[in-house]
Amino acid sequence: IIPRVKDQGELFNIDDSLIKQRTNKIKFISPKDREYEMDFEGFTVDRRYFDKYLAKKATDAGAELRMSTKFLSLNKDGVTLDTGEVRGKVIVGADGFKSNVAKMAGMQVEHVLCPCMLGQVDGDFEPTVEMFFGQIAPGGYAWVIPKNDGANVGLGIQKTGNVSLRNMLNDFLKMRKLGDIHDLSAGFVPISGPIPKTVKGNVMIVGDAAGQGLATNGGGIPISMIFGRRAGSIISEHFENKTPLERYEEEWKVNVGPELNNALETKRMADKAFKRNFTLELAMKLMGSKGMEKAVSCKPIFKK
Repeated sequence: IIPRVKDQGELFNIDDSLIKQRTNKIKFISPKDREYEMDFEGFTVDRRYFDKYLAKKATDAGAELRMSTKFLSLNKDGVTLDTGEVRGKVIVGADGFKSNVAKMAGMQVEHVLCPCMLGQVDGDFEPTVEMFFGQIAPGGYAWVIPKNDGANVGLGIQKTGNVSLRNMLNDFLKMRKLGDIHDLSAGFVPISGPIPKTVKGNVMIVGDAAGQGLATNGGGIPISMIFGRRAGSIISEHFENKTPLERYEEEWKVNVGPELNNALETKRMADKAFKRNFTLELAMKLMGSKGMEKAVSCKPIFKK
């Protein structure tokens, strides 16, 4: 998906104990249950343990981890937390789509948000990611992502107004005969693409705060990991060799900017088809598996 980024392998070479299932395909299911399939190797993890794994890697490398700590404001010499002042020559805002760090630094943060709900179901599942489209998840999709002891099941929508995500998720579970769901959680995913500026003065913005997620599916963890690491490297180079902090923004725009923009353009086209099951069914039929593969890989759909 992001072929211009080098040295990805080491970053995603995680402990086997964290891998819940290796997958080899993605299957797209239309409103009329037509299936379109593509090869796609990947693996699923348990986010709770994966986040702890990343935190331990950071602290082992010398970072200080402070739990239950709230950011209040930026100041000339660092930040103000609810526990006191912290001095810092460079501030990195990786504080999610609301990003108070970006707002207080004077950077534009106006995300279109997709409400989502997900949970876990027990059972045996094939090593295939399934994505379901249609009015079961208006403007978005529902998913079944296999794990070794069950599956991650959820949906995200764009429809606004008085809707119940829980009711929609229950309907999906019944329709696909997936059984009971547990460990529910809900939240929002930014789907409007990157913010215009991610470096201002001594402040850098990374991840969901910067809109560095794929508008087509809401995925953002790999990109956030890649450019979170690169932001740290550039800060180090800034102190050692006076490398401008703006290098971070230049690099992500060159290395992943085209894919983020392709995903955003694909989403805009898809929004027109998503309004009705009939037009969505027709669009998926015209695209076929090859078109779906281009969309997932963030390539222009109508370019050879």
